Amino acid sequence: MARWNGGRKPILERNGAGKPHAHRWPMPVDPDTLHDFLADIFQCYWDQLIFGPTISGAAYEWTCPCAPDLIEREGEFLTIGFNGPHFHLCIGSNTPDADPDREIRMCELRPASASIYRTLDDRGAPTSWGFEMRNAAGISMLTIYFANPFVLPGDQMVEQPDWSRLLMWRDIAYRYLGREPEAFDQTSKGFVDLVEA
Repeated sequence: MARWNGGRKPILERNGAGKPHAHRWPMPVDPDTLHDFLADIFQCYWDQLIFGPTISGAAYEWTCPCAPDLIEREGEFLTIGFNGPHFHLCIGSNTPDADPDREIRMCELRPASASIYRTLDDRGAPTSWGFEMRNAAGISMLTIYFANPFVLPGDQMVEQPDWSRLLMWRDIAYRYLGREPEAFDQTSKGFVDLVEA
């Protein structure tokens, strides 16, 4: 059952040259939705995720060392832990902070946008699928790359796509976006040089 967005069409983003670059489905940024979504993704797909912030000049691409043994929400922060290694992520609170100065500071840290997305190659076909969350300044807080038919674990590119690796995307797209599987997701040739002669 779809939790939000009910199968509607995505927002189409274009690159600087005006070519389609990504499909994006905005999602709510309330703490309950973010907690439930992230807990679900890390519990169900921990062994297929690549995640971390993607900022100007750096992209962190971490993998989970094991299934999470800790998913805990305390105050405005969600903690996800893996038998020691862990990360904290501000997901906000359902009530404003009583201290006005602290509330102003927290507003800058809380998520301002979150979306499920798929990026497109130069021909407009999908090449990657994932989730992204940004704070009020537009800075990446978390990017999650879903299992990819063109990339094996260990960041190994493949010559022939493994379309079974779209199962994660299709499950998330169905459950959270109300979207049935689309043949369109199998139209890319992957991360190859697409410059035509």
